[in-house]
Amino acid sequence: MPYARREDGLASAFVGVPVPVVAIVVIMAASAALASAWSVPAGPVAVASSLMAFGAIVAWARWRIDGFTGDVLGAAGIVGETVGLLVAAARW
Repeated sequence: MPYARREDGLASAFVGVPVPVVAIVVIMAASAALASAWSVPAGPVAVASSLMAFGAIVAWARWRIDGFTGDVLGAAGIVGETVGLLVAAARW
């Protein structure tokens, strides 16, 4: 995803950084495994809903401002965390 600003901002440090896909997959698998140890139906659903909320904010930013900024990264993190905690609290 491109950086949405032309000038340097705090999130410009993430521009051009290669994303280690293997590390992301390992971290997500570990998160799902830990969540499954907590509660089989609620744990993995909470992790998946958190990822979906994070992705929705990033996709919305791509549509609205054609990229990301530091505010987008912060909002995506907070929204993803909040949705994941709400789903975990619901305990399906």
